[in-house]
Order: sequence, then structure tokens, then C-alpha cells
Amino acid sequence: MAAKAQSNDFAIFMRKIGYSVGLEHTLSRLGDFARLYAEQDSLMVGDIKRLLHGPKPTGWGLEPQNEHILDFLRAIEAFTLRGSEVGVLELGEALGITKKLQHEEEFELTLRFLMAHALLLADGDIFLNALASEFDESEFSANIIRMVEHKWTVLEEVFKTNQQRAAIYRSIAIEVQENNPGSRGKIGSRLGPLVPPDGKDKAGPLTGGFGRPEIRISPHYIEKVLGRRRFWAISLGLCTDQGKLSESGSRLLDSFVSAGYAAPSCMVIWPLAHELETPLFSTLSLPKSIPRLSSWEFMTLVGRSLNLLGKDDAQGGDAEINNVMRVVQCFHSLNKSRSLVRNEIPVRTAYRCLLAMSIGMDVVPDYPGLIKKEQTMSSPRIISRPSRLVEAALSTTR
Repeated sequence: MAAKAQSNDFAIFMRKIGYSVGLEHTLSRLGDFARLYAEQDSLMVGDIKRLLHGPKPTGWGLEPQNEHILDFLRAIEAFTLRGSEVGVLELGEALGITKKLQHEEEFELTLRFLMAHALLLADGDIFLNALASEFDESEFSANIIRMVEHKWTVLEEVFKTNQQRAAIYRSIAIEVQENNPGSRGKIGSRLGPLVPPDGKDKAGPLTGGFGRPEIRISPHYIEKVLGRRRFWAISLGLCTDQGKLSESGSRLLDSFVSAGYAAPSCMVIWPLAHELETPLFSTLSLPKSIPRLSSWEFMTLVGRSLNLLGKDDAQGGDAEINNVMRVVQCFHSLNKSRSLVRNEIPVRTAYRCLLAMSIGMDVVPDYPGLIKKEQTMSSPRIISRPSRLVEAALSTTR
């Protein structure tokens, strides 16, 4: 392991986003963007400006100074503004494609799946601990402190140099601190002693290692973070208006605990397999209790935890290959003003769409296996090109 490491290299070990304006309307606003994107040939800056600032119900009615909502939309990979161009990201592409391919009733379930996946991918460490605490301020603060300490403890066993550990401490942290020491809250959290599936309970006080900074969480951070995430959970059906877990919310937490995303009395999200395929981390040996799911496996976990996807896998065949081709062709039909640079669809975007098309089925077709098998054919209908940025890029031969 090379000693040189930067804080941003370790950002994959913490799933968190900040807070911004209007996030209580995230589900409906993602739906608004999907309809806008699916209904026209090109997407221009003016279209996004009208969406942000136009009067309701066609627009969101935001004040000009509130455009920092774009930071959040970029964080969940919806879209971004780059000078005079709109950059549609992986989630945004999936929203447009599925809205174009599905009826409104089908799309409503897809929207729930896509938003939940995006939030867990971008903010899982914060969102799941907020949900698990049922949005109680003291319990949430205690969960977050335990989560940070647990990650530090695990990674200190892997990264030994002071420089590496300093990068870990900076990356796995809560930035908004305001010199408030926070609180460890109630010792008896409703979660109880969450234990990884291997049954090895590491409960008990986590002792600070050399050079560990003090964890400070401000009341202002707690207030802002919990409010937004409670609205997200309500819109996804994961809790009541008062923040109490629904049956769906309990099932989501139980599914993630069973998958290994838990530590003593807190939830923890770890990097996906492709995120660790870098020179710095390629030889990394995390404990066997830490999951290393693929993008597909993580998406499937989310869909099944929401009771949207069937419990069993299926091999699939020509009908499923045709589904892949439909998704690729629909991708090409969008944003035609940028058609010259839209030759291939990121495989993670395609996976989102293909799983959305599987909602309500008894089984989940093994699309990764099908695509891999297709590459062995003398005349493959789907071409999969390895990509450092997006894992793989898909195109069709006809």
C-alpha cells in the first residue's frame, strides 16, 4: 500500500451529502425532471431555469438565490449545469428513460426505487442512521458518533501511517460542527446492539487511537439534517409523518443489517466493489464481515428491501436482451443535441432502468450475466466496453 493518500481518495468510505433548500419535495421534483427530460428532444439551460424558478405547478418556484439546490441534485447524480450546457448524470438518464418507457402508474414505483437507491448511494450513512433513530435528535447524534468511530476503528487496522489515518479522519467526519461537543444521547438506542451477520459483537466503548480528532456535532446540523431526511423517508413510505418507522422502513433497515451494513447500535455503508478498484485500494483487505457488493447487487438489495423486486433470480433470455436494447435505443432518443457524444450508455444507468422494468415480477433476470454471456457470441447484439469511469459502457450492433 502506497503511503501517499489524500482526503478525497477516502471519500468513498463515507456516504453523506449536505443539506439544501426545498429537499422535502425531492420525490416530486425528480418526477418533474423526468417528465421534462422525456418529453422533449433536447434539454437546455433555459429549460432547467424554468423548472427551478417558474411558477408552480409547472415550475418549482425557487428564488434565484436558491440555485444551490443544484449541488444536491448533482450529489445524487440527477443533473448538473456546466456553463451553457446541462449535464444529465446517471440517475437523471434513468429517470428520463424509464419515464419514456413506462406508464405513469409503473413510473410511480420506479421513481420510488430510483430515489431510494440514489439517497442510499449518496447519503446512506446519514439517512439510515436518521431512519433507525426515528429522527430523535439525541439517538441520531449517538448513532452518527458510533458510526464514525466504528469506521475509524476498522480502517485504522488497514491503514497504518499517520498520513493515511489523517486522511481517514478528515473524510469520515461531520463538517458542520460550530464548536459544539454534541451528545452521545441515549445509551439504549431503539436499534439495540446491531451486530454484523457474522455474529461478532464489538459493542462497547471505542477507544480513540493516536491522533484521532474529537467528534463534534452541532445542534444546527442535527436540526437541518433530520428535517430533510424525515421528509425523504415520509415520501418513500418509510416512516409516518411523526417519524416513526413504518413496516416498509423496518424491512429496509432489517435488509441492510442482514447484508452487513451495520455495526454496534448504528448503520454503516461501505464502498461498492468498483469503488475499491483503484491503485490505492486494489490490494485493500477489509474484514470479511464488510460487504463488497457490486453496483447491481446494491441496486437489487435496495429494490428488494422496498419489496419492489422479486426474491429470486432468473437466468433470462432473448426477451431480456430485447429489454437491454430498448433501454439503449431510448437513451439515444433523448438529448439529441448531444447525440455525437451519446454513443454508449453507462451500465449503471442501464441497470437502474432494467431493474425498474422488473418491478412487480416474481423474479429478477440476471442482466449482468446476460450481458457478459452476450460478449462471447460471434455476433453480439449488445457490446459492453470496460470503462474506468462508469464500469462499462453499453451499445447495440443494430
